[in-house]
Amino acid sequence: MKRILSALALAGMAVSSIAPAVFANFAVPHKWEDAGRTFVYIPLRTPAVAIPGFSSARTAAQRVLTLNNCGWGSFTKSPTSPPTLISGANWAGKTTGVAPTCVRDAAPALTYTTSNPAATGTIVDDGTRIWIKGGTAIGSITIGVVTSGAITTVANACGFVRVAVTSGRAMTLFQIGATNYTLASLPAVAAPMICRKVGTTSQTYVPAP
Repeated sequence: MKRILSALALAGMAVSSIAPAVFANFAVPHKWEDAGRTFVYIPLRTPAVAIPGFSSARTAAQRVLTLNNCGWGSFTKSPTSPPTLISGANWAGKTTGVAPTCVRDAAPALTYTTSNPAATGTIVDDGTRIWIKGGTAIGSITIGVVTSGAITTVANACGFVRVAVTSGRAMTLFQIGATNYTLASLPAVAAPMICRKVGTTSQTYVPAP
């Protein structure tokens, strides 16, 4: 807040002419829309440093899983971009545990037995792979996977980050550390704050309402 007030003073703006709500919007994550494009601003950060734990859910990607003889299919979980949502299965009921096995029964049987006879739609995260029960036998299923991608944009000289909303990075859901945000709930501003160098230092200026 002090940084914003200082910038206003340098710009010759009267502090009393700007509503407190406007100050509050510029001091928290907010959005600005311009000619059909949306930008997310994250203020009050360390200049020239990326925001720790800043990530956003990517657009869902479809993938086809091949099921084994017990109806289980799996895919490798990326350590840097783990899934944040899977459609076509019970994501809300996801559990962690050992990978389910599928072993052929003793001859002359032609059947198979799994170590985890869970219901269709069950998801198990074994730490390395994501397992999905897609049925009771060999086959395939199509799922939608939303992953989380790190945002490594560094803060500018004034200490704020601007992220453009794109089809690949919709920012519908994003996270900073342990705090979750949604694009829809961010306060909107009518015009963006800007960063200008004044002498040897950089200052943030916000527009008058």
